[in-house]
Amino acid sequence: MSRGDAVVLASRTLAMLMLVWTFADLSYLPEELYSFRRYLSGEAGASLYVEHMRHYYLILIAFRLLRAIGFLLMAMWLRKCGPEVMEMLLPLDQRDDVPSNIR
Repeated sequence: MSRGDAVVLASRTLAMLMLVWTFADLSYLPEELYSFRRYLSGEAGASLYVEHMRHYYLILIAFRLLRAIGFLLMAMWLRKCGPEVMEMLLPLDQRDDVPSNIR
């Protein structure tokens, strides 16, 4: 196996890992959305605890979605295995055995 083939294999393996993390993060969303909806439907003069939980779940959902989007974008970038990925995973000056689909 050439170095270029190894980089393609490593890049696509990392992309699959990022996709798994994306789906794992998204699998928590129904529970968090349900909890957020429960605290959102509280009355206007809600207690401090209800206000805290409302903001807590809002922040939790926002960062979970942001993380999932980041993982998905990283997976797409790694899947392409372009020259930037090659330089990141295999920083060599001379790459004679780079597969033609990367150049």
